[in-house]
Amino acid sequence: MAGTRSQTIDALKGIAILIVMVGHVLSWNHMEDGYLYDAIKVLQMPLFMIVSGYLCGIGRRAGSLKDYWKILGRRGLSYLVPFFFWIILKHPLHPISGIRETLFQLDKGLWFLMTLFLLNLMVYTAQLAGARAGTHKIPVFWMVYLGLAAFVVLETLLGWEFLSPGLTRLYLPFYLAGYLAGEYREKVSAIPERRKALACIPAVCGLIYLVAAFDLLDVGSLAGLLRQTAASFLGCYGVVYLTSRFRDGKAKGFLAWLGGYTLEIYVLHFHFATLLNRGKTYVLYSPEGVLFVLASFAVMSAVTAVIIAVTKKIKLLDFLMYGKF
Repeated sequence: MAGTRSQTIDALKGIAILIVMVGHVLSWNHMEDGYLYDAIKVLQMPLFMIVSGYLCGIGRRAGSLKDYWKILGRRGLSYLVPFFFWIILKHPLHPISGIRETLFQLDKGLWFLMTLFLLNLMVYTAQLAGARAGTHKIPVFWMVYLGLAAFVVLETLLGWEFLSPGLTRLYLPFYLAGYLAGEYREKVSAIPERRKALACIPAVCGLIYLVAAFDLLDVGSLAGLLRQTAASFLGCYGVVYLTSRFRDGKAKGFLAWLGGYTLEIYVLHFHFATLLNRGKTYVLYSPEGVLFVLASFAVMSAVTAVIIAVTKKIKLLDFLMYGKF
């Protein structure tokens, strides 16, 4: 990824949301399989987290308490307003109980937004602590950050459910990897292009092997979790590198444009994934199944695009639904 925000970053977000959309068409229509869907699952959210971490790494630092609250305030409005708004929208008669239930089981709502906010909170808290440590900035940053990470792991070991710490633990490595790539982007850019290209080949081959050889959705054991994490990192590296090599043009421009609407698409699209389903079960690897997936994706995308176009014309809805202000 480039040293500054470029078309590549937004194109990666565009690719990530397309992967998410395809995955939801498959899952909501009960068409998951052990290959394509596994590859989608290990790529979609880790890729988002890596890109989000990278943007944090190249972004503004929390060098003072004022900066800290300003940055977190903006992140809170962007992530938490739509998170809570959609809970209330889904539970209009019992909003408080809906919020309470979701806070203890985030995957009942837009978990990605809360988890991303928590990952941001960890980094900016560590940055603030480091900034106040003066010459010991780096060791203090890591002491605080690793302490917070250890607390998240402890929460999962103790079975705590508030804010679903298991999700934060699961995606923390990807967010941190992206953050470090952004923090040390000059060193990353200095790596010879040939070496990056050569690394892409075993990364893609490794992902293909893991998808073909194992059930990557089975993380009931440490080995399963490590396999899934490895597949995610390998796949994400391949996508990031190949996207960085795309020439700037109409195709990459379209992906970048799409990447500018990831949050809007994310909160809306899955509601329309089953519009064409009339209770019939489709086999994915069949002409009928492929046509159904393509048609469902097209209809879902069209409805989502219309709603986004209409709602973004109303500032209040733009803020409540998508956290844009």
